[in-house]
This record gives sequence, structure tokens and C-alpha cells, in this order.
Amino acid sequence: MISAAFAAVLLGGANFAAAEPSADMVAKAKAEGEVIWNTGMIIKQVVRPLVESFHDKYGIDVKYVESGDSANVLKLTSQARAGKMEIDLFDSPGTSIPPLSKAGLIEPFLPDAMAKYPAMFKPESKLYSGIYALYLTTNYNTDLVKAEEAPKTYEDLLDPKWKGKMVWTDTRGISGPPGFIGNILKTMGEEKGMAYLKELSKQGIVRDPGNQRVVIDKVISGQYPIGLMTYNHHAVISQAKGAPVAWVKMEPLVANLGVIALVKNAPHPNAAKLFLEFMFSDDGQKIIAAAGYPPGDPDVPAKNPEISPVAGHFKTTLLTPEISSQESEPLKTWLKIYDELFK
Repeated sequence: MISAAFAAVLLGGANFAAAEPSADMVAKAKAEGEVIWNTGMIIKQVVRPLVESFHDKYGIDVKYVESGDSANVLKLTSQARAGKMEIDLFDSPGTSIPPLSKAGLIEPFLPDAMAKYPAMFKPESKLYSGIYALYLTTNYNTDLVKAEEAPKTYEDLLDPKWKGKMVWTDTRGISGPPGFIGNILKTMGEEKGMAYLKELSKQGIVRDPGNQRVVIDKVISGQYPIGLMTYNHHAVISQAKGAPVAWVKMEPLVANLGVIALVKNAPHPNAAKLFLEFMFSDDGQKIIAAAGYPPGDPDVPAKNPEISPVAGHFKTTLLTPEISSQESEPLKTWLKIYDELFK
């Protein structure tokens, strides 16, 4: 869970002075001329503004391709077999990191701009850099559920009145039900946690094949009054547009990282590194924040500070990319529990 020490690190970022990239790095990057970025991030809100601002500053083009984790793993392994890498950078909710790390297709790199970042955003392996942290929790339709009646704790989800009225995504990863299960086991312990999960399984939670955004949209439409394991920033964005939705500080919330990594033998390594330096600078992180994401930079507040644990005063359980492989523990066990209890 997030600690007081972690909060102090978050709040103490202003003590670091961000250095500009070296003239040598900039010169080498300009000589390479471009960056190829495979991304699953929102193009209009995040990708395009980052690309345009980077080009304005350095005159280097960033060519982006919309691509998810499965596609990135397939593309990079195929390119490695062919002996010609065509991608410089890829971002991920974490699930592509274990297989691509195991295949030796990630080049360790830590941007200097991340010197002030909390440790959770920069692993010792340097295999990825955390762009932002996202927080998963419970949301509810405010037209159907009064604030005082909304579930506030995990135990509240066991109330018979919510039977058949809750929904979550059928995502088989740490951002879906398996992550919920892991959070419960880490928080309550094995014995109490399993007893709780067995009781929760009797509540008939609906499994939706869509992602977290689809789930929250179905809550907003009134199809279900309660949504589980949805991103709190999605609720805030929708609420600002007038949607009848609110999120709950059901502690601890599950924390996931949105990360980016440099490809081994990338065709434009220096330009890619310069782009990462820009992304993790205050200017880059302000673009992340403007899009509604909680940035990793401790000096750049979220657009709505309440969605981050320090300003929002809530505890979290961090589930890192390292544990996101379905073939490895602990996710393998969490998936087994999910299949046995909730399918």
C-alpha cells in the first residue's frame, strides 16, 4: 500500500532541478531524424499533442502507430526473427513487458528527467518508465444510487441488494477481476481473502467482454447501478460532461502503471531517448495531465488532484508490470481463482 514515505517523495519533487538533454544527444537524435512509436494511448488527447510539442522543440518527426500489447509482442518478435527492428518505442499497461523482457527485446534506459520521480515509476531494471499511474475502484450511477447508499467498503459489496446489479470487465489481467482478487488477498490475507471472495462470487457479478471504459458507460446508461474495477479518472472525465456517475474511495484501490519502453536494436535509438526525455519532462507531463491522467511527475498535479492518492487521501495496492504475465505467479493463481469462482 502507499506509505507516508511515498507521499513525502511525491510532495518533495520540487527539490530536483530538471536538466536539459545534452547537446550531443540532441545532435545525434536530429541526425536520425525520426521516431517510430507503437502506442495504445488516446491519439487525440495525448499522442498528438506530445508529438507536436516534441517536433516544435526539436524539429524531429514522431510517427505513431496505434497498437495494443498483443500486436506489439507479435510485431517485435517477428521483426527480431527477421533481423530488422522497425519500432523504437512501445507503451503498455504492463502486460507486454514480461514476454518482451524474457525475449531480450527491451533496451534498459532511464531518462535523466525521471531523477525526481518516485521509485514506483522507475524500476531498478530500467526496462520501462512509468508515464502515469491509474487507479481502479468502484463507481456507481448517481441517478440510481444515492451517495449515502453507495457501497464504501469491500464488505459493502456483499449486501444482498447488489446481487445481479454489479458489472466488471472480463479482462484477464491485473487491471481486471484477477487484479481485484490479488488486491483482496494482499489486503485481507489468504484465509480471510478467500472466504470473502467465495461470498462475493454469490453476488452474480456480470462479466462484460468490453474494457473498463465500456463498463463505466454501461453504468452511466443505467444498465447496471454498480461498476467494479473501473478507472477513477474515467468517472471524473464523464462526470465533468454531466454524466450521472461517481467513484468510490474503496480502499485500497488497485494501482496500475501506464509504461513506455525502448526497443532493443531500435532503428532510431537516440531520437527515441530524446523523445523519452521530453515525455518525462515537466512540459511532457503537463500534456499527460491535461488529458486527464494522473502524471508520474511529482511537480505536475493531475487535472483533478483528487484522483491521485496524495491529494485524494486514499491508499492503494500497486500491481506492477512484472507480475502481469498470465503464465507466471501470482497472476496465474489469481486467474485460477477467477475461473473457479466467477465464471
